Order: sequence, then structure tokens, then C-alpha cells
Amino acid sequence: MDDQEPQDLKDRIAGLLSSRRQHRPAGRPVLIGVAGGTASGKSTLARALADRLQPLRVRVIGQDTFFKPVAELPTFPSPSRDRPWPDYNRPDSFKVNTMLECCRSLDSLDVAVLEGILVLSYPEARELMDLRLYVEADADERIVRRIRRNLQNGMSLEDVADYYLESVRLQHERYNAPTRSYADLIIPGGSAQQATREMQLNTLVRAIRSQAA
Repeated sequence: MDDQEPQDLKDRIAGLLSSRRQHRPAGRPVLIGVAGGTASGKSTLARALADRLQPLRVRVIGQDTFFKPVAELPTFPSPSRDRPWPDYNRPDSFKVNTMLECCRSLDSLDVAVLEGILVLSYPEARELMDLRLYVEADADERIVRRIRRNLQNGMSLEDVADYYLESVRLQHERYNAPTRSYADLIIPGGSAQQATREMQLNTLVRAIRSQAA
């Protein structure tokens, strides 16, 4: 579901939410999944939803908080390091059962937003979600954002480039990009697409408010 007029989009989202919510236990918060590639704008969208949904009680849950300990992560062969290296970009890089239990036990909330690169990978998680979003941005813009972010966090340009080429890029195509097909709505995450993104965001907020009130 991509290019729709605001009213058509609002009706479609409202219909999805209403249909899924009627099968949920009473009092359960609206659960929104926000997926997308690295540096596509997932966290930015999740925070924007939380801010605009106030004064509703909203919690943003980052999938990154469910990473396995480094010793338990899957690995990939790293030519630049000449040894296996922890891989943070696969569905089995996360403590999935812990994440699912968190999503099932959300109390005293109106809305919860679960955001992360692979939140749409798991059938059990998708079943819990009332709305599934995928933030999409071109690969060149995403890598520029990732480089800037990681350099600010103290990584060297060489390390950022090696990890992206050896793991992030390949695992995006293998695991992340296919989850786009599970989304109810594709959100454009590019810097040149702000007007479309704002329209979709405002429409989402109105539809979610009507279900969470």
C-alpha cells in the first residue's frame, strides 16, 4: 500500500486497525511494528509517532535491546579481520522469545511501537501487531547516514566500510528487504520525500488515535 490519497489511506488504515483490534483482549495497547533497512529512518518515525500521539500513553521499544550477548551471536567470515565476526543483522541475532514476551505483557499503555531492522521477520511478532510499517530509503542515502552515525560513535571509516560490505549489505538483501512484503504501508524515508512522509504520518496518527482512545 503506497501512493494513496489521504482519505483513502486513512480509511484503509482505520479498517485494518479495526479488523485486527476486534480479536485482541480488552485493554491491550495498539501495537505498531516499524521495520526497514539500517539508517532508513525507523527510529525517527517511531519517535515522531510517539510525540504526535501524546497525550496518549506511548512506549517505543527498540529491537536493539533484544540483541543476544556477543558470545551467543551468529558470526560471518570477515576477510578484513581474517576471522569470524559477530553478526547483528540476522533474525537469529536477537532474543526473539524475550521480545515476544515483552510485546505480550505491555501494561498501562495506549500504544506501543516496536521498531527495528527485522521486527517483521517473525510470524509470531507480525500476528501481535495491529499495524505493520516499513521505512524505505535508497541504499546510498542509508550508507551515508550510517557512516556519519558510526563515525560520531567513534568507529573508524575503515571499520564502518568493512562491516557494511561484509555483513550489513548482504544481510539486508537476504533478511531485511523481503520483509517489505509484510508491511501494511511503505513509508518513504529519503530526505527528498518529507512531504509524502508527513502526509502519511499525520494520517497514521489520526487513525491510531481513533482506535486507542
